[in-house]
Amino acid sequence: MAKLTVHGDDLTLRSILEVLPSEPERQWRKGEPKGAGRVHLDSGFEVLVAQASQAQTLPLRIRSYLAECRSRGVTFTMPRIVAELQFQLGGEAAPGTVPPAPLDLPLGDLEVFSEMGISLSLATRAAA
Repeated sequence: MAKLTVHGDDLTLRSILEVLPSEPERQWRKGEPKGAGRVHLDSGFEVLVAQASQAQTLPLRIRSYLAECRSRGVTFTMPRIVAELQFQLGGEAAPGTVPPAPLDLPLGDLEVFSEMGISLSLATRAAA
């Protein structure tokens, strides 16, 4: 799956949320508790951009979502805004199962992420 996490100042976040193509899955405000006695240092939100059982489908869904963002004028290059696209990928295959397909992102996709001000974070989850 791919989630977009955006955090920064309240005014800019509100302007992004007004034109974002989907509702955030989660939102938080600066100063709200986030567990273990800590608080959020700034406001932010998380949006599920794409979810797919096959890695080959994920880039297509991400491209489609980001194209819709661009058509609405959404960008994350403003000062005091940080945007990160987080990929949660399957880990190693369990014995006797087919290993997960690789996630291929061509240079054009990476260029779009860069132009839109989006950094990447890749994580794997352990096989069940």
